[in-house]
Amino acid sequence: MITFVTDNDKKNAPLEDESPDVGLSQKGQPVEKIIEQAEAENETQINSENTENSENIKEKSVTEENIKDIIEKEFSMTEHTAKFHKGNLRNGMSLEYDGSLIILGDVNAGAEVKATGNILILGALKGIAHAGCKGSTEAFVFALNLIPVQLRIGNIITRFPDGDSKVNRKPEYAYVEDGKIYVSPFE
Repeated sequence: MITFVTDNDKKNAPLEDESPDVGLSQKGQPVEKIIEQAEAENETQINSENTENSENIKEKSVTEENIKDIIEKEFSMTEHTAKFHKGNLRNGMSLEYDGSLIILGDVNAGAEVKATGNILILGALKGIAHAGCKGSTEAFVFALNLIPVQLRIGNIITRFPDGDSKVNRKPEYAYVEDGKIYVSPFE
C-alpha cells in the first residue's frame, strides 16, 4: 500500500522524514500500470527527440551542401589553380596562367604577367600586370612594391604616373570597385 502525504502533513512531520513526493494517479490503478504509462511516455519523448535530431542532421547536411554549392558558384576557380614562379621576370619575358599567379621575385619593366585569377607578387611590380584576363573584375593584384607601367583587371586598364618610384613603399593591392581600379595599402 502506498501512502500519500499532503502539504499539511509535511508541515507537521519531523524534519528527518524527507521522503520524496509521489505523484497521484487515478484511484484504483495498479502500480504496474503507472510504471508502464511512465515508460511509454518516456519512449515517446525519446522517439520524438530522435526524430528531431535526425531532421536536424538532414537539415545540417542540406545546409552543408548548399554552402558547397554557393562556394562553387561564387568562386569560379577551383582550389588548385595557383601557380608559383620563383625568380625575377626581366625585360621581354612574359608569364601567363589560367588561374592565380604567385611570383616570388620582381616583375621588371618590359616584363608582362597575365592570369585569369589573382596576381600576387612578393617583390616589385614594375612591368605590366593583367589579373582577371578573361574579364573577371573580382580579381586583384598585390605587390610588395606596386609601381607598374600598366595595370589591368578584367577589361579595365590604368597607368601609373611616370617617375613614381618612391623608396620604402609599403605593400599595396589593386582592385576594381564601381568600374574603376583602386590601389590601397595592405595593412
